Amino acid sequence: MYHDLPKLSHAIVALIHDGDEMLLIERSKTDTYPGYWSAVTGAMDVGETQQAACIREAREEVGLQVKPVRKVWESVTRRASFVLHWWQCDLAGPRAVVADPAEVGDYRWVREADIAKFQLMFSDARWFYSDIYPRVRR
Repeated sequence: MYHDLPKLSHAIVALIHDGDEMLLIERSKTDTYPGYWSAVTGAMDVGETQQAACIREAREEVGLQVKPVRKVWESVTRRASFVLHWWQCDLAGPRAVVADPAEVGDYRWVREADIAKFQLMFSDARWFYSDIYPRVRR
């Protein structure tokens, strides 16, 4: 019965923190969802651990070194194509962002209370930041 369902791909969401601020990126004009604000995200490579994917995606998208601290949530995208693994990550090197222009249009270090001010954001992410993350973040 369920053998006809497409297999879900796995991706990470790296919630990169430096003190009381978190990095948000605006997806580039060439991205599938240009202009949307989110954390650093990306599909996992075959055989890659979630922690390794967080480290790789942070390096590739924004040139940062991160330390994955712990997984805080798991969700499925609305189109049911990805299982998202949400990881709290600490900055483990310099704070200087070197954004890949193919993936990142802009970026901001923000306090959690300011995330609600971003107009264009996936509704699931907005819900996560307002209702879930404040309860699970250490």
